[in-house]
Amino acid sequence: MNRAALSQLLCQPEVEAVRTLARAPTILVGGAVRDALLGRAMPHDLDFAVQGNAISLGRSVANALKGDFYVLDAARGTARVLLPTRSNRPSLIMDFAVCRGPDWRSDALARDFTINTLAVSLQEGTLLDEVGGLADLQAGIVRAVTPQAIVDDPVRALRAIRLASALNMRLAPETADLVRAGSALLTRPSVERLRDELMAILALDNAARATEMLDGFGLLGPLVPEIEPMRTCPLGRDPQTSLLQHTWRVMAALDDLLDDLRVVLAGADYELPYAEKLAEHFSRPLADGRPRAATCRLAALLHDCSKPAMRTVDAEGRVHFSGYEFAGAAWAGQRARALRLSNAEVLRIETIVRHHSAVSRMAFEFYPPAPRAIYRFFSAAGDCPPELVALAVADCLDERSPDECAPMAEVARLLLNEYYTRYESSVAPPTLINGFDLLAIGAHQGRVLGDVLEAVREAQMTGQIATREEALALAQRLINQHRRDPLL
Repeated sequence: MNRAALSQLLCQPEVEAVRTLARAPTILVGGAVRDALLGRAMPHDLDFAVQGNAISLGRSVANALKGDFYVLDAARGTARVLLPTRSNRPSLIMDFAVCRGPDWRSDALARDFTINTLAVSLQEGTLLDEVGGLADLQAGIVRAVTPQAIVDDPVRALRAIRLASALNMRLAPETADLVRAGSALLTRPSVERLRDELMAILALDNAARATEMLDGFGLLGPLVPEIEPMRTCPLGRDPQTSLLQHTWRVMAALDDLLDDLRVVLAGADYELPYAEKLAEHFSRPLADGRPRAATCRLAALLHDCSKPAMRTVDAEGRVHFSGYEFAGAAWAGQRARALRLSNAEVLRIETIVRHHSAVSRMAFEFYPPAPRAIYRFFSAAGDCPPELVALAVADCLDERSPDECAPMAEVARLLLNEYYTRYESSVAPPTLINGFDLLAIGAHQGRVLGDVLEAVREAQMTGQIATREEALALAQRLINQHRRDPLL
């Protein structure tokens, strides 16, 4: 165990401030202590338990550190201090809670897993291990503190999977039984708390393995019921493989790709261009700190969710899934809303599922893609081209051999180059004309305005026009054509 890292944690100015201001016995407990002993990176959150007025201590700390202060639950004596990002320190969450009982052992017995009960007394500087958490940490075991731990809070069933996956540990056998039984209790917690644990799992580097483990314990279906028909629906090209099995493989390939933006194609390493920009893109949060990578992985989980309902077999025995992207986008959006995700997350999930086949079509049906096809892709993709490219490459690696994925690699390179180096000139150039310009040259209000503007925009994006004068001339021709043939 890394005692040096723990000492370093205790010397952080934020922890020192709590030690200085505390007027009652106080401990630093939970994930920060656990991760320090494992030698992991400094945490983004600190949890303190206080044998006294935790709210008052939190307010004093917020004042001293110039942070934001919130009372989370006055009845239970919990408060939060938020310290924004600064030049020499990332953002930090500091939670303060009243000790759960008359002593530290009582507090430990009320917590979830033994490795999360490890604590340090700020006054004495000693490590507190009331329920054998250090031995479990050394053995790599996630163990419930009591048999009632998950019954008391069923969200802990999901958390057990997340901890085991994030820390590369295993569940104690009796805890595995408790987690499996917890699937019947998932109607009790709020949707928001369940969502937070699910999205935290999808944010892990090994999210595919963790999500499949979640499903193996019966915990995924209650959260994402769209996966249930995928268990028995065969993949069109391989009747021996179910859609869900295919989905797990796609998610695993996506994890590998997002890990270092590198895959092996045709026996050689292939690295997606603009790796630094892509890494920043996928780590960028959309809502409540949830990174875009988690949103992308939820879309990957749902990208084929409508295929069981849309599956048809023609007279020659060929399987078709006509229209499944449209239906899948609608269903994925409904699930995202049911999980209380933000509007930004819902929109991106719908966009990714609706257009997840676009890159593949450019690679294998319309290669090389014409400028018009590229324009229409970016017009539909919004700010999701990196997600669509990554998912397409991952999907290809499951459906085709590495040699066959070479066109996909080239299209991925082309699209990312357009997105990151020619965005203003090719993807989203300045508007040349607007609706008032069309009215000035004789157009009438109505649908024709939008049709003409879209046609002019497409011509600009594909390089057919470049100036305002050329745009106005094209618009005039289209308006005149509409007068002759109003089917524009």
